[in-house]
Amino acid sequence: MKSPADARFDPLYAPLKLGGKTAPNRFVFAAHQTNFATRNRLTERHAAYYEARAAGGAGLIVLEASVVHPSDWPYEYAVFGHDPAVVEGYQRVAEAIHRHGALALAHLTHSGMQGTSHYSQQPLWGPSPVPEVNSRELPQAMELEDIAAVVEGFRQAARHASDGGLDGVELNAGQDSLLRQFLSPLTNQRGDEYGGALDNRLRFARQVIAAVRNEIGRNPIVGLRLSGDEYAPWAGIKPEDAAEIAGLLAADGLLDFISVTSGSIYTGHITRPGLYQPPGFAVPLAATIKAAVALPVFAQGSIVDPVMALEIVTEGKADAVEMTRALIADPDLPAKLRQGQLDDIRPCLLANQDNIIGLVQNPRLSCSNNPAAGYENDPEFAPLTPARTPHRVLVVGGGPAGMEAARVAALRGHRVTLHEKSQQLGGALRLAAMAPGRERLALAVDWLETQIRKLDVSVRFGVAATEELVRRESPDAVIVAVGGQPGQQAGVRFDDAAPVVNPRQVMRGEAPPQPGRAVVLDTLGDPVGMAVTEWLAERGWQVEVVTSDMFVGQRLTASLELTAWNQRAAARGIAFRPQFETLEVTAGGVVGVDRFDRREIRLDAIDLVVDVSPETPDEKLYFALKSSGLRVIRAGDCVAPRYLAQAILEGYRAGREA
Repeated sequence: MKSPADARFDPLYAPLKLGGKTAPNRFVFAAHQTNFATRNRLTERHAAYYEARAAGGAGLIVLEASVVHPSDWPYEYAVFGHDPAVVEGYQRVAEAIHRHGALALAHLTHSGMQGTSHYSQQPLWGPSPVPEVNSRELPQAMELEDIAAVVEGFRQAARHASDGGLDGVELNAGQDSLLRQFLSPLTNQRGDEYGGALDNRLRFARQVIAAVRNEIGRNPIVGLRLSGDEYAPWAGIKPEDAAEIAGLLAADGLLDFISVTSGSIYTGHITRPGLYQPPGFAVPLAATIKAAVALPVFAQGSIVDPVMALEIVTEGKADAVEMTRALIADPDLPAKLRQGQLDDIRPCLLANQDNIIGLVQNPRLSCSNNPAAGYENDPEFAPLTPARTPHRVLVVGGGPAGMEAARVAALRGHRVTLHEKSQQLGGALRLAAMAPGRERLALAVDWLETQIRKLDVSVRFGVAATEELVRRESPDAVIVAVGGQPGQQAGVRFDDAAPVVNPRQVMRGEAPPQPGRAVVLDTLGDPVGMAVTEWLAERGWQVEVVTSDMFVGQRLTASLELTAWNQRAAARGIAFRPQFETLEVTAGGVVGVDRFDRREIRLDAIDLVVDVSPETPDEKLYFALKSSGLRVIRAGDCVAPRYLAQAILEGYRAGREA
């Protein structure tokens, strides 16, 4: 294999010995939920998904968690590692990964008290009757025979992984695992030989590790995923405790690596970190454990930048880096880096829009910035082929949908021109990236702009495309991606003199420069209202968010942003008024009623009202062009205003269809 074009990245491509196996490099694709399973077994979709990351250069791939005992069914499409039928799926996936020289591990787990009884219809198991923080479900304290049954489950599941041709297993003692629950005084309040002193709390983990090692032998890999900090210092595992635990388990001589994660029952927003958690936040935990053991240590925690990955390895903070979400966004990251194509790596935005599994919507895993993620075996995402006849394609609108459409059409060999009415590309996403903490969103725009310029797409700024202009240019195909336009709350009376603006106006700096008292009428409950509120608060405005929902930011639960949002709002003095039904916006205030008791509420002396309402599609140009007989395709918010994932996907489809 060729050396990287930039030799400074050489350390990331150094082989790493893990027990009796050797990973070809230091890039790790860690275990995560996908919802790809059928009948709780690995599928062809799994195989295609993992093969794409192996082909792109990842050296070690840890498969989606396999549960080890029927007492655990944590989400509907969980993989049953305890079922012998899992072996066939393992074989299929192992073959796909090994085809490209990468190693493949099963991730063996039991969720314990952090599971759900919804699917199994059986009580949850836990070390002690401590309620789960989110569901409030109380687990059954495991009896000795239950503990023995789970140990046996780990042994059998390890056998299935070995029979499936995998290179070993990773045992989960991370943030959502029964093993961690036994290790931690936060959840382990037992008075028998499995509770109390550290040696007792270690007993279950030691029994599991020993059973697995004895079953599969010395050559296969046995690793441990360990929570380095539960963020519950009053009782939980702290970094120094995790280092001691790691040191004791490593000294037993049965483990080949330790992967260091963080979190506990209290930390969903850290367990699945988003935009507001700084990249690399958990690396110091890995460094602490690295100093305590002689084993290879893996670092994780929103590591999405290859330069950061390089620093972690070269500075000795860890031996390998888990770049899971970065590899979801661009499976070819290691290969592109190897070829010196750093600016061609499609960035991970850390937006948590399409990779949070197991919540209300329970989607199949995808990526807001890479529509092919999770759909690698779908014909729609087969490699692009050159167009039989290159066309002149006109794209109207330079937001994410338009830029992606231009990129894909140009890759197919079409001659592409893009018209943008403003003086910059990015559309609404560029505005969204101006909000505090949401700056990473601009990376999607920057990457798309880099790609279309490399492909010689002709970009014309300051052009408000009309039907007449488009007809004069006479393109073979037109892609309309002009976005949406601000909406207005239905059923509300707005006084003509009321100081009302929409979120776009706020982010463009069109609010009064002198801060005063602002009310945000939030009908969405999503990041839009959160972003505009923080933008105003940061500039000195006294802000109150009102909504008819049960609580402010209701849709932030889907991206696990709610906890952090509440913390930031409290720190900035932002007031919340839920269950408020707005009736009228006057020249000086807002009038409404309590949603339930219907008492009138008046908010007076208001200097600014921000109407956060659903946008409406800008359809005028599309229908005008369609009726004129031109070949026209539309994409993004001009179809229906939604999120980045839909804009990118529809832009891809439009560019492929053009």
